[in-house]
Amino acid sequence: MNNIELIERFESFTTAVTKAYKCIQKLKFAEAERMGFKASHVMYMYYLGKNPDGLTAKELSKVCMEDKAAVSRTIVDLTEKGFVKLNETDSERKYRTKIMLTPEGSEKNKQLNEAIAMAVSKASSDLNEADREIFYRVFFDITDNLETICDSYLQDK
Repeated sequence: MNNIELIERFESFTTAVTKAYKCIQKLKFAEAERMGFKASHVMYMYYLGKNPDGLTAKELSKVCMEDKAAVSRTIVDLTEKGFVKLNETDSERKYRTKIMLTPEGSEKNKQLNEAIAMAVSKASSDLNEADREIFYRVFFDITDNLETICDSYLQDK
C-alpha cells in the first residue's frame, strides 16, 4: 500500500472515529441532563453500577481514563447530588476508600443502562452477530496497536 492510500485510510478512520465519538458525547449529554447529572459523569455512574462493592478513586481513574483531579471533582459533584457515597471503613487510608452508588444512584444507573442498551441496539441493528464480532475484534486490535505506538512515543521523549 502506498503513502497516498495510507493517508486516505487515516482520513477515513479518524473521521469515522471522531463522528462516532461526537455522537456518543451528544447521547451522553442528552441522557445525563435528563437524569440530573453531567455528561462527564456518565462513565463514573456506569462503572460504579458495574461494581456494587464500590471502586476507589484510583480504580475509577483507571477505568474512566481520567486524572485524579477530575475523579475527585466528579465524586464531589455526584456525592452532593446524592448519587454516590464514600464507604469509609478505614479513615487512615482515604486513598483506599470505596466509592459506591446510593439507592438513588443505583436507580439512575439502571436508567442509564437502559439508555445504553437501546443506543447500542439501534446503532448496530444492521449488523449480524458475525459482523459485530469481527468489528470489535478488528477495532480493539487497532486501538491496542495505537496504544503501543503512543507508549513508544512517550518512551522516546
